[in-house]
Amino acid sequence: MLFANISMGLKLDDLPNKREELLSVGAEHARDIHALCNDVAAMVFPSAIIPPTEAAISAVTAKLVALVLDLEYRLQSREPDKADGVPNTWQLLARSGFLREPDLIDFALARVAEDRLESRIPTQTPQLMAKLLNHADANVAAAAQSLLAADSLHRRSRGQSFQALRPELLHQLCWRVVAAVEVGNGQRDREVIANARALIADYDESQTTQAAAHKLVHLAGEENRAELLDLESAGLHLYVAGLANALQIDHDHILRLMDSHSSTPLAVMLRAIGCESEDAMAIIYRFRGFSLTPRDVALFELGYATLGQGIAEAEVQSWGYARTQYLAFQRPA
Repeated sequence: MLFANISMGLKLDDLPNKREELLSVGAEHARDIHALCNDVAAMVFPSAIIPPTEAAISAVTAKLVALVLDLEYRLQSREPDKADGVPNTWQLLARSGFLREPDLIDFALARVAEDRLESRIPTQTPQLMAKLLNHADANVAAAAQSLLAADSLHRRSRGQSFQALRPELLHQLCWRVVAAVEVGNGQRDREVIANARALIADYDESQTTQAAAHKLVHLAGEENRAELLDLESAGLHLYVAGLANALQIDHDHILRLMDSHSSTPLAVMLRAIGCESEDAMAIIYRFRGFSLTPRDVALFELGYATLGQGIAEAEVQSWGYARTQYLAFQRPA
C-alpha cells in the first residue's frame, strides 16, 4: 500500500528511475513500523519481550530480603538469624510461593524503579516543596512535613522498609513471616504473634510516602496545579502523585511505566495531560537521556504531535484497568 500511494503521484515511465528512492522510503517506514510494534508489544507482553535482567532480579530480591529482615526484627525484638546475609526464613517463604505473588513483586519493582528515577534528578529539596513547607495554611505545611519525614523514614532508615507497604500487603507478609518463624523454631510463639498484632494495629497508611504525597497534592489547590506537573519544581514524589491524580491510575504503576525499557509509555502519559512537545521531550531526556537513540527521538517527533490527547487518555486508562485485572486475578496457584 505504501508503494501504491507513492506511485499515484508518478508517471508510469518515471517508476524505473524512482526505484531506489522508493526502496529507501519503504525501508525507512518499515523500520519505524517495526520499532513501534516492538514498543506496543513490550507494553502488552513485557515478560515475553523483555526478560528480566540479572540486575533487575538482584535488585528486587534485595528489596524483598530487606522487607523480611525488617519484619523479623520487629516481630522477634532481636536481630534475625541469617546465613550469608539472608534470613533463615527466606528459603521457606520462597518455597511457599508467596514471594512470587504479583502484588508483592509489583511493590518491589516499583521501589526499584523509584530508586532509579530518583538517581536521575537533583537531590536538593524541590522548589515547590520548599514553598509548601512555609505555606500559610497549617494543614498544607503539616502535609509537606509529613512527606519529607516519610521519605526519610521509609526509604533511607534501616529497619523501616515494611512501613511503605500497603495495609493488605503488610498483613499478608507479616503473617507469612510469623508462620515461617514458628516453623523454624518448631513451636508456636505467643510473643511473635502478639508483636505481629501490635504492628498491624499500629500501622498508619497515611504516613507512607505515597499517601503523604497524594494528600499534599489534594491540599495544594489549583493555584499549584501547574507546578505539581512540573518535574523540576515538584520533585519525583509530588510529580508522580500529580500525574496519578490527573490520570487516575496507581502511583506505583506510573513509577514502573516511567522506568520501563521504552520511552513510549511516558510519552503517552505526558500527551494525556496535555504536556507540550518540548516539555515532554525534556522530561523524557531527563529520565532516559542515557539510552535514547536517534530512532527514539525521530519516533517521538513524528508521533507526539499527531497523537490526540483524548486517545492518549483512553490508552492510559486501559493500562490501569489491565494492571488491576492482572493483580487481582492472575495470582499463581
